[in-house]
Amino acid sequence: MNFLAIDIGASGGKAFLLSLKDKIHIEEIYRFPNISVNLNGVDYWNILEIYSNILKAIDIALQKGDLGSVGIDTWGVDFGLLDKSGYMIGMPMHYRNAYKFNSMSKALDKVGKRWIFDRSPTQFQPFNTLYQIIGMKDLKMKSIECANTLLGMPSLFVYFLTGRKAIEFTFATTTQIYNPYLKDWDKEIIRTFDLPDIFPEIVSPSTIVGDTKLSGKKFKIVFPATHDTGSAFACVNDENAMIISAGTWFLEGILSKMPVKNEDVMKYNLANEGCIDGGYRLLSNVTGMWLIEELRRKWNGIEYERLIEMAKSAQPFSGMIDVDSSDLQKPEDMEFEIIKESMRFSGKKIASKEEVVRTAFEGITLKTRWSLERLEKLSGKKIKEIRIIGGATRNKLICQFISNATGLTVEAGPIEATAIGNGLSQMIANGQITLSDIPDLVGRSFEISRYDPQNAEEWQKAYEKWEMAYGK
Repeated sequence: MNFLAIDIGASGGKAFLLSLKDKIHIEEIYRFPNISVNLNGVDYWNILEIYSNILKAIDIALQKGDLGSVGIDTWGVDFGLLDKSGYMIGMPMHYRNAYKFNSMSKALDKVGKRWIFDRSPTQFQPFNTLYQIIGMKDLKMKSIECANTLLGMPSLFVYFLTGRKAIEFTFATTTQIYNPYLKDWDKEIIRTFDLPDIFPEIVSPSTIVGDTKLSGKKFKIVFPATHDTGSAFACVNDENAMIISAGTWFLEGILSKMPVKNEDVMKYNLANEGCIDGGYRLLSNVTGMWLIEELRRKWNGIEYERLIEMAKSAQPFSGMIDVDSSDLQKPEDMEFEIIKESMRFSGKKIASKEEVVRTAFEGITLKTRWSLERLEKLSGKKIKEIRIIGGATRNKLICQFISNATGLTVEAGPIEATAIGNGLSQMIANGQITLSDIPDLVGRSFEISRYDPQNAEEWQKAYEKWEMAYGK
């Protein structure tokens, strides 16, 4: 029996077939771009194009044998709207529109940050579902006025395939409307901000939704951990580890049975997001390979492997940056901004491209060390090792750097953690495995690389210098 995991990100989607014998077997069968559309200054998701590609992935999967079920995960916060007859109202809006609304500031002015945090203790971001809805209401958009049901992006695709209206738990925790103590939508938030009554039932990960309603095609639809980070973290069930889902962004967290709720979580703006087992991860979002991707773009698509070799050849700690500096988030010229940021810190100009790229890698690493210390402090846990999953596990240099800087052993892999977690959730739903089977199953199915600390004293001195400048 095959399981189709469709993983859709903000720039593209990938589809994988997974099967289970003694080990998990995974095969990528399809990928497609996800290109938003700007109409009159407003960005929308091309939902029909995405759905068309989902159907193509399903057709390819059906041609390859017995298809047991399909699961879809996406990024968080964004949603589509249905009218009372179940028809979609317009096109789902892109989260970046929220920066134009200024709704989060208005909401915080009305009730205060603590009031919201006490009810929904997660990261404050202007694009959270809560603030998107408030912004649409302020602009008197007819779509929100006429809406009968709100469905998160993965739930919208499940509705197209089955007709069922529900939102899965891990996605619900990204909205800042979900109350983890009530395990439901927070009625006080809904009432205080006069939100419409459009929120459907919340279901657990690994819920079988039902059979598809596609003509002539019979297979189950499953809600995996539908938030992509929740699916990625499903591959690692270790409460003593710091887990890093490493790609464009480094999503760095620890597992917890309940949300971690204190003043410092709010101060450092960390997220409490849902996991496959119904628990949570306390999460810090660090700018990751975004810097490297932008350098590649500036340097005419230079090969990734070449960049790593350049970094290896450069003088260590010739520059120093805070990778989350606002100047590095949407730069016209990443090379220039890294040089400027380092110059601001040290007064010394980075001398070469090799030093620029090494400074970027070191910057990601030093901020990761900072995240580790914050997570330990806020949770009261002593982190014993680091697990890195996702695309950046291919980068042996950054994995070794993180081990060096933290003084901890790093285990890296698997690469396609999100799709694997999606598939594992489907296997649980279909009774093939249990949650407790996951660590051993992942360990024997995929290559896990190990890195032990080197040059610890040199990295400690660099971190102390970095922390004096940036470690607020």
